Amino acid sequence: MTAFHTQTLKAARLLFRGLRNSEGRAMRAQLSGVTVLTALLLSGLTVGSSFEPSSPSNVTITCDSYGVMVAWTSSGLSENASFTLQLKSNNPSPYIFINTSSHQYNISDLLQDTGYNHYLVEVKARDGEYESPPADSKKFTFNYLQNADIRCNLTFPPVDLIPGERQLFFGFSNPLLLYRHTPALRNLTAADNLRYFVFGNQFECTPESKTCEGNFPFPEDQEEYCLKLSGYIRQTKLEETKDLCYRGSLRPRVPIAVYLIPLFIFLACCALSLAFFLAKKINKKIKKKYLCKFPENLKPPAPSTDPQTTVLILEDNRVEENPQVIPTKIPDVSSESSTPPYPKSSTSYRYSFGENSLGKDLEGNGAEMSTGGLSSGYDRPHALIEIIPGDTVDAYTTRRAL
Repeated sequence: MTAFHTQTLKAARLLFRGLRNSEGRAMRAQLSGVTVLTALLLSGLTVGSSFEPSSPSNVTITCDSYGVMVAWTSSGLSENASFTLQLKSNNPSPYIFINTSSHQYNISDLLQDTGYNHYLVEVKARDGEYESPPADSKKFTFNYLQNADIRCNLTFPPVDLIPGERQLFFGFSNPLLLYRHTPALRNLTAADNLRYFVFGNQFECTPESKTCEGNFPFPEDQEEYCLKLSGYIRQTKLEETKDLCYRGSLRPRVPIAVYLIPLFIFLACCALSLAFFLAKKINKKIKKKYLCKFPENLKPPAPSTDPQTTVLILEDNRVEENPQVIPTKIPDVSSESSTPPYPKSSTSYRYSFGENSLGKDLEGNGAEMSTGGLSSGYDRPHALIEIIPGDTVDAYTTRRAL
């Protein structure tokens, strides 16, 4: 019996003695019976309460994409108290028991077939040899089709938006790989794919893909273009994303190469021009440096700066390929010339070559015979050749008959 019980009995005895001295036997008998009964009731309640610890309270379930945590509170327990957890499911498999001295426990590794079951956790307090009544958590599940108080979902991975022509491209990490080893996707098979939706349009992503990608069209211009994505893996739901928006234009754009190619060509031309200019300048400096070391007689003449200098322009007077040969009778000029006369019986002829023949008899001095009319059709003047009868003409030379 505890000290509290002893003090309660002593108080009842003192009260009984006082009543015995002040009043009659009848009243003392009635009061003594009531007092004894009250003391016995109080002692019984106290003794009972000392053998049964109070139950844990506020049993809560917290779940996310990576696991499930159960936590609770307790009071009136000694430092050596512990807790017993029992995991229950709608699956007829044996219940699982866990002992811990903490006020929370991660039960992620204990969950099996989360895509098809629901669970609850029962917690009891144990202090020495005595155990408290159980306290149950709320029912929870990863299956959105199950009837449960708490539905655990997966968080949709971050989504990247890329603008295109009248459409938005999107991509995100594959949840089948990202959450592969979490309780939600335990016992996942190769046939289980991700099904996700964008404004009612369904897309699919397989476990072989590291990223899931797609696009959504926007045929009309808007100030901003927004998307929302949600999905399912088996019966586990991926929470819908917030509005994912892109501010800008989705009109067709000119490829950047259209601007870069002319720019590169322009820069290349500038570089070549600069290189040519520098090479010319350096070459000029080198020539000037080494010419000053040459003797004066070996230096090239400086260009003339005389304004009276004339430039000769040669005309293109070509010789005909087939010149016409016209014989012309030459008068007897033996009396006026120092050359010996030809025999009187002979007749002297002169042949002229060219398109414009000298059809006139030459009269006057002998200078006319050497230069007259033969410059036409030739690139330089030629001397006249006198021939006598019997001579033959072969090109520009004479050949006498033997």
